[in-house]
Amino acid sequence: MRKAIFAVILGLATVTTAQAFAADEPGNVIKYRQAVMKAIGGHTGAIAGVVKGEVSFAGDVAAHARAIQEMSQLVAHLFPKGTDNESQAKNRALPAIWAEPAKFDAAVKAFQAASANLVKVAQAGDPSAFGGGLQQLGKSCGGCHKPFRAEKK
Repeated sequence: MRKAIFAVILGLATVTTAQAFAADEPGNVIKYRQAVMKAIGGHTGAIAGVVKGEVSFAGDVAAHARAIQEMSQLVAHLFPKGTDNESQAKNRALPAIWAEPAKFDAAVKAFQAASANLVKVAQAGDPSAFGGGLQQLGKSCGGCHKPFRAEKK
């Protein structure tokens, strides 16, 4: 009986391990990365709607800012080596990410700092200040997108 239980446990561990390795295939990592970036863009767009006066949900800006700030902590590890191959998935990441890691890390840190600042601005609750925080965030996004992301085809 012990051998049977051990065999089942070993089998489950093998399946789980195989799934973990398959889950980190480059194409899957690229899709995950793109989903995270789209989520950041969605929250940024929601804040922009408030800043532009398209919607009156100023009370929601802090929640969006916190979400962006939390996701900013994920960005650095979303670009492991091997996820730059365009044949694996539609991928706009440029080789400069891996060729110039210090420059890429600095751009990520600037985004993280700008997102933390946006949280502070949003939590202060002054809607007239949201635009400045959003502008700083946008500048940090461009600081990464311009040198490290290809144009849409």
